[in-house]
Amino acid sequence: MELMFKIPVLLVLGFIVFSLGQGMYYLAKDDGDEDKTRVVRALTVRIVLSLTLFGLLMLGHLLGLIQPHSV
Repeated sequence: MELMFKIPVLLVLGFIVFSLGQGMYYLAKDDGDEDKTRVVRALTVRIVLSLTLFGLLMLGHLLGLIQPHSV
């Protein structure tokens, strides 16, 4: 995989892990119904980032930057 393709993939993976940690923190520390929106927002960001990562990987495969392994 080319370096110019690895960097965005790794950045998106890092943001996914960060967003997952935020959601876990908010779930443990927030009290009441009003504060639950932060949990939902953090997990929504994670889902969007995961879909973005999937799109990047599909684009990399279509452009020939990623080659599947033969089993």
